[in-house]
Amino acid sequence: MSTAAACHRPAAFVLGAALVLALTATTASATPHHAPRVQRVSTAADGTQADGPSDDSAISADRRHVTFVSTAPNLGCAEFHPCLLVKDLPGGGLTRIDLGPGYLYSSPMPSADGSRVGYSAGTRFLVPYLYDRATGRSERLWPQNPPGFNEMGRVQSISPDGRHVAYTIGNRHGSQAFRLVYVRDTVTGTDVLVSPPGEGAKPAASVSGDGERVAYQLEGSEQDPADIFVKDLVTGERVQADTGLGAAELVRITANGRRVLFNAENGVYVHDLRTGVSRRVAEGRAYAATADGRYALVAGADGLRVHDLRTGRLGAVLPADAQAGPDSLAGGRPAVVFGSAESDLVPGDTNGVTDVFVQRIP
Repeated sequence: MSTAAACHRPAAFVLGAALVLALTATTASATPHHAPRVQRVSTAADGTQADGPSDDSAISADRRHVTFVSTAPNLGCAEFHPCLLVKDLPGGGLTRIDLGPGYLYSSPMPSADGSRVGYSAGTRFLVPYLYDRATGRSERLWPQNPPGFNEMGRVQSISPDGRHVAYTIGNRHGSQAFRLVYVRDTVTGTDVLVSPPGEGAKPAASVSGDGERVAYQLEGSEQDPADIFVKDLVTGERVQADTGLGAAELVRITANGRRVLFNAENGVYVHDLRTGVSRRVAEGRAYAATADGRYALVAGADGLRVHDLRTGRLGAVLPADAQAGPDSLAGGRPAVVFGSAESDLVPGDTNGVTDVFVQRIP
């Protein structure tokens, strides 16, 4: 992505709100039928509000687990010792992912059932990790003998079952931070090189559910706009998904590996890999999408809200200061997780800091 949610990863974005802009739907279908339910999740296990800010959140596809980063002391964190936490929404319990003193955490993304969490962490340079809640252990994701000089990396995508993780590695020099894209198969322990450094920087990548297809974004330049490519790891075939649409920004590949969602020409597009056809499905810019590609979190003229790309129905506008990332949306009955400093979203919000909330769409 670009700007605040750029490169598909850790920074959040803040968007204003204005008037309603319908998708291709009618005014009636664009208006939410019921008010959304909002829950504050950056709280202690007993519901006590955090005494420090929390943000950088993500939600599992089953809508039962939220990951976020916090510096709240009563959550076991500190200003210079942030925590990476997993909140179980049904019971309220918190699990802390801790690599030790001095670590910073970023871009957490849970598997569909929340049993695994991909994230980036480090004391100086961030590198990719995968946490297994069953064992309580984190594994550093790094290939054996990667080409060139590499000192940093980032988790980019995790498959719904948590088996496959797409990640980038590189170094701090110029645009080389995302010079290599790999996919780790956690069952075989192998790392497959998807895109070599010769293709340029790859600030975003997304892996299909079976790990066989990977969509990735080339950074681009003024002379050569950013493009989206899909690599089939079985056949080796590489195709472009955004041909003729100018500069493009990757949102994700669907779990079934059949479609790619991306932003281009001030709209949201879906590319069908079977037919080779791209079609525009929404105005604005998408920052997240569900694994099946049905729902997207889109910033439009009226602010940030969930779009049903099949029916055109729109969810309620998120707060004007909402901070959301690429894994902030879960499907089914959609739920979106976001950070906000607004104090009137739930009763009893008096801590005066950014909290993490979940909004469920009726």
